[in-house]
Amino acid sequence: MTRSADTLGDAREILLGKRSATIKILDKLLGAGILAAGPIGLATGQPWLLAAWGWIDQKNELVDRMDDLVRKGRAKLRKSSGRQRHELLAATHAALTVGAFFAALRDVLGPMYDELELTGADIERLSASSTHHGQLRRAVDGLLWTRIDLPWSGRGFEANLEGGIRPYYVDLAGRCRTFFAGLRAFSPGSGSTITGDIVERAVRRYRADYLGLAAEVPELRIWAEFGEHLAEQNALRRIEELTRFLAAPAKAARPALRGLHRAVLAAPIVDLEEATGDITAVRVPSVERGYIEPQFRWAVMGPASLPAHEDWWSRQPLGSDLAGFVAAHVVSPAAAERPMVVLGHPGSGKSLFTKVCAARLDAFVTVRVPLRDVPDPTAGVYRQIDDVLREATHDQAEWRTLCESGGPAVRVVLIDGLDELMQATGATESRYLRNVMDFQRTEAAVDGPVAVIVTSRTLVADLAAIPEGCLVVRLEEFTDEQIDAWAERWAEANEPGVAAGQVRPVAADALRGYGDLARQPLLLLLLAIVAAERELPADGTSAGLYRMLLDDYIRRELARPDNQASGLAEDERREAELWKLGLVAFGMLNRGRQHLSERDLEADLLALPGPIPVTGVQRRDLGRSLDPARRIIGRFFFVVAAEADGGAGGRSYEFLHATFGDYLVAFHTFELLRDAAAARSLRTASQSWDDDLLFALLSQRLLAGFGSRALDLFAEQARGDAAVAGVLEHIATIVQDRWGPGRHAAYAPSGRVAVQRIATYAANIVSLRLAMADEPVEVVRLCPPHADVRLSWANQVRLWDAVLKPSAGWGAFISALRVVDGDRPTAAWRSSAGYWEDMVEIAALAEARAMQLAVGRTVLFDSANPMDQPGPAMARALTELLLCGYASPESLAILTDVSRIPGALHGLALSAAARHGASLDAATANEVLNLRGKRMDEAVAMLAMRHAIQVKRIFSDEFWDVMVRLEAVLDGGYAGKIRQTPEGRAMRALPPELARKLIPELAASLLSAREQDQA
Repeated sequence: MTRSADTLGDAREILLGKRSATIKILDKLLGAGILAAGPIGLATGQPWLLAAWGWIDQKNELVDRMDDLVRKGRAKLRKSSGRQRHELLAATHAALTVGAFFAALRDVLGPMYDELELTGADIERLSASSTHHGQLRRAVDGLLWTRIDLPWSGRGFEANLEGGIRPYYVDLAGRCRTFFAGLRAFSPGSGSTITGDIVERAVRRYRADYLGLAAEVPELRIWAEFGEHLAEQNALRRIEELTRFLAAPAKAARPALRGLHRAVLAAPIVDLEEATGDITAVRVPSVERGYIEPQFRWAVMGPASLPAHEDWWSRQPLGSDLAGFVAAHVVSPAAAERPMVVLGHPGSGKSLFTKVCAARLDAFVTVRVPLRDVPDPTAGVYRQIDDVLREATHDQAEWRTLCESGGPAVRVVLIDGLDELMQATGATESRYLRNVMDFQRTEAAVDGPVAVIVTSRTLVADLAAIPEGCLVVRLEEFTDEQIDAWAERWAEANEPGVAAGQVRPVAADALRGYGDLARQPLLLLLLAIVAAERELPADGTSAGLYRMLLDDYIRRELARPDNQASGLAEDERREAELWKLGLVAFGMLNRGRQHLSERDLEADLLALPGPIPVTGVQRRDLGRSLDPARRIIGRFFFVVAAEADGGAGGRSYEFLHATFGDYLVAFHTFELLRDAAAARSLRTASQSWDDDLLFALLSQRLLAGFGSRALDLFAEQARGDAAVAGVLEHIATIVQDRWGPGRHAAYAPSGRVAVQRIATYAANIVSLRLAMADEPVEVVRLCPPHADVRLSWANQVRLWDAVLKPSAGWGAFISALRVVDGDRPTAAWRSSAGYWEDMVEIAALAEARAMQLAVGRTVLFDSANPMDQPGPAMARALTELLLCGYASPESLAILTDVSRIPGALHGLALSAAARHGASLDAATANEVLNLRGKRMDEAVAMLAMRHAIQVKRIFSDEFWDVMVRLEAVLDGGYAGKIRQTPEGRAMRALPPELARKLIPELAASLLSAREQDQA
């Protein structure tokens, strides 16, 4: 919104108009900034006495005028839409809230309030008293300019009442009582009792007035009902029921798009005949019948939010009415300011959720934007929306004409697959959500508020830079009851086939027996498809399920005519099919995309022809195998990515779901490692052995990136396989001796240089070995024979840090690499939360250094905003220094003479110095630290100046002394004893945010140990 409407000061102008005669009367009653007007103001020259005159002598008229404001708002809301409606909602709510307070004040004080009046003595005393003048001024300020938040999906009616409205009343009641206490006629009993009575009466009055208005205003009713309903399992139909009163007249462009959205409901979740090319009696429920509304958790993003981590989500509230939640969000003014981010694991139904929402949000101009369909991932949000709209409607609609057809009504944009956009651009951090907010701000300025919902994988949420204040939602796994409900819909769709004996019945208890597999919507669907035709796999793993689907696909393909396969045995044909599918999966992974063009696939097949020898004739015909009618692109696993048709790379294909690609990568990696282990065990001393094919495939991109399940699926297959573990350990010990790409140099889809590929290969080999292990692996097993283990491993970690840090997937890799120091250091694959800088040091067996980084961040924090500081040129230079990853000597020169830095920029200078502390000499470090009046010796200065990006003030002297003593202990050689103390062991098990709280106790423990040694 372009102006605030959630304070009474602004609400009165929105509801009455700036030139209204009524607003002048109300301003006199409220004391709203009128200078020396009215009988008291003219006589005394004290403008704030006008408020006393309105609040006390004209109290009854004030209550009536507030009721008039609400009536004005109610009348205007009947014929408003878009941004004007948002402003009216906030303004009417603000007037209702304040009106309820004054009505409660009158009711609680009763006759005493009626008798309150300004006597001549009161006027004389108030005019002369600066204390009472200030009390009244603060009361009026609080009344006029305190924000009064509307309920919304992030804080429903009851939560907003307790968390927002009640505290507002407590504050206002306290201010009123303090001022009234200066009047001779005011003599209540207990102050706390009278204040409490006013607040409780105001809360009751507010509730009654709000619910009364909610009967006429749909948004207020939606917020009031939020959290009161259970999911009705009718494919989010309640969204329509809740928002139908807000529908705007549809013009030409909207019905075309609406028809596309609504058609989704009647379509099957997956069309098996279209997907497989086979005729089958198995039927998949329609979206309208088969979409089961999941439970969800939600939170409003704050500085301490960790949306990529399971333990953080477990502490957030659980909801079951997803339809009501979505409706409560899109009708809220807050929705037009920040996007709502919906997270979920692969296969949790995020894309289907956006499709169903698009079909149900009939009351709005709604557009769904699958980011995988965006031709240019780097284009602006507006251009992405416009491009997808044109393609989806065959140029019948574009964003601007669509908005014009909807008038000033709220628009809703559903953006699906932020993780896919991040993968396509290769960004490890994204400004995309900030760009969405900029888009929303621009649209609101031209009277077109837009509510935006963005989906992404949970595991990449920490890379998406979700802005503070955004509503973030995570879709939960299915409960037993939801599995049962889904199984009923499946049985309903397949009743004819079961009756005819063509389809096997699928029982809910059989599906539930697969545990977590059945709790993900996609895997539940696949389980049911398999169970309808054959017995389910006995191993009960997701890898086993994917393997069964893969075998079925290959079986069908081998049954079809294939001229190219003539002369090959059936096993060879099966292996060739598997290899082609695997190359598609690796081609996507190693290019950082979720689709692959025909041209890229052709190049990959030529570079890596596979384990079956290819004749000259067959090699010449590889291009023909890429025809979409041919076998390489099996439609069960792929769908055509229409946006790439006709492009330079030809047609483009993608998996039906990204987890199919994850499985194929895991499957082929496991098979190639088994082959490598067998070849190594059988070779004679004169025979050579190489891992060139593994290097070609696994040296391009990190397997841990962007929430991929490849490592998990590999672990399911490889766990307990000693031969695979052995060959992984062997490769880890020799990887640094590799000098070239080997026999498959032509395969280089990532375009990375040699040192990057060696580092990536080593990281992937270590990830695979640790992921398949049930217990931590000794680091010595991953280092060259006879090497200094600590030095060799530390060098390997430093190489990863130097080379891979800018890479997609680096955060996921280093966050999961859990190294425990000791006499025989161990490594494990276990995700954790914390600062990547700390994790690198811990992984490199430099625990003391990690503690120094943590201490530095703890000691220095809370930088002032440079945009609020004077000296634009100096502020800009210091800000650039703060943000850059590497500082040249020339850029650091600004810190060598701190006398030139304005006082208001001292905090920013200290921040910039802390960012690049390792590059500063001790004298410069001390000069910068003197800006805060603290002198330190060189060791402590360098400790405090490490990686502390946010700086404003130093902790207390007592805490500072603890840090100095801790540094002295660490310099004294006691760093190795950290892990021997209870505090040190606890810190190693905690995330950095919690571990830092134990630093003072750790320092005391180490000091005690030193004293005992000295004794």
